[in-house]
Amino acid sequence: MSGKRGPRSAEVRVRGLLTMLPWLMRQKKVSIAEMAKQFDMNEADLIEDIEMASMCGIPPYTPFELTDMYIDEGYIHVGVNKRFNQNLSLSSSEAFGLGLLAAAAEELPNFSRRRELKSALRKLRRVLRADLVDVDVESSPFVTVLSDACQTGERVRIDYWTPARNEVSQRVITARTVFTDRGHWYVSADDDQSGERRTFRIDRIRAAEPTGEMVEVVAEAATVPDWFADSADKIVVVADVAAPATWVVETYPCKVLEERADGSYRIEIVANSAHWLGRLLLRAEGNISVVSPESMVNLQQQAAAEVLALYANKSGN
Repeated sequence: MSGKRGPRSAEVRVRGLLTMLPWLMRQKKVSIAEMAKQFDMNEADLIEDIEMASMCGIPPYTPFELTDMYIDEGYIHVGVNKRFNQNLSLSSSEAFGLGLLAAAAEELPNFSRRRELKSALRKLRRVLRADLVDVDVESSPFVTVLSDACQTGERVRIDYWTPARNEVSQRVITARTVFTDRGHWYVSADDDQSGERRTFRIDRIRAAEPTGEMVEVVAEAATVPDWFADSADKIVVVADVAAPATWVVETYPCKVLEERADGSYRIEIVANSAHWLGRLLLRAEGNISVVSPESMVNLQQQAAAEVLALYANKSGN
């Protein structure tokens, strides 16, 4: 540590202390001469650094919160190890994990600290050399477009591919949040075609073009939907979905049990209530049939009867 003459920079001194202090904490008591030799320093520089370290701590900077070390009669003494008692170095598994997280962070839309992240990764690679694995995170080119739209309020015209029918439909959406889950990017948006809030898989978007039309930005947290809720008040339903109603598979949280050649599906879907499921079945206009549970098999007819009764009551009034 004493290779260069002249004043030492704060960076050099701090880096040296981060290396020396864990070693010193294990020794408890060591002579100044021995420690200077151990770290290839002159004794004056070592004393200066230890005195500086002894004044370091955390708020409120009372004596109890300062680093407990002092110099007496040529020896460095260490008290209770409140800090610096672990070697500040990364294991290979920790470095690998950091590499994975950094690679994922670089792919996040609107990430604002790319320069600092790239600098940190360069330092990590220098230390680990070939031991660091490069990670390529797949990301749709439209993630950034839709993320920007969430912040600006600009509406976007998209071409959306429906795999069951192998068709592409054009619609205008108001993007609200963008999120990733289980390897896929999604956008939650107000959809003009259905007039409802829909969740679209971004990798199924074939084109995305800002319209120039602006709407009010609604601040919403980018949270992953509860795809498969398992609480006791939820109803797990198995249903057959005909090709004309595959929008249900694309829009609602469900698990595809079977995908058939005619474009139909058998799915498992979580319903919040029988009322919600009944409304969904009516909207599907007979293109969804419940397989189980048995108590829900005739739900569509029941829901239709309730709606007709409501209309009859209104007409009578």
